[in-house]
Amino acid sequence: MRSDKNTIMNVKNWLDKNDYSQAWLADQMGVAKSLISQIFNGTRKLQTTHIIKISEITGLSIAELASSDQKTCTQLVYSLRGKISNENGQRALDQLLLDSEHFVQLLAK
Repeated sequence: MRSDKNTIMNVKNWLDKNDYSQAWLADQMGVAKSLISQIFNGTRKLQTTHIIKISEITGLSIAELASSDQKTCTQLVYSLRGKISNENGQRALDQLLLDSEHFVQLLAK
């Protein structure tokens, strides 16, 4: 599951657990209620500034907000933006991916 989906799910769970509504969260964040609704239903992207503000309001760390109960992920997922414009860039990306896989393998031991 993507971390933004995890974050939204964790915020929803926190709101339910503490008997707060999306409207309450919108008021605390100083944003329109419709924005929170759009974020929660996936039509708007959860921005970093929103996550930081939610963390301050809920008292949950950003890591806690993004965490997932699913602990059995066995596949790496890379999400990169932009274009590679030359061979040096491609080599650097290949090396980064290889180093990332080695790092994950070391963590698994």
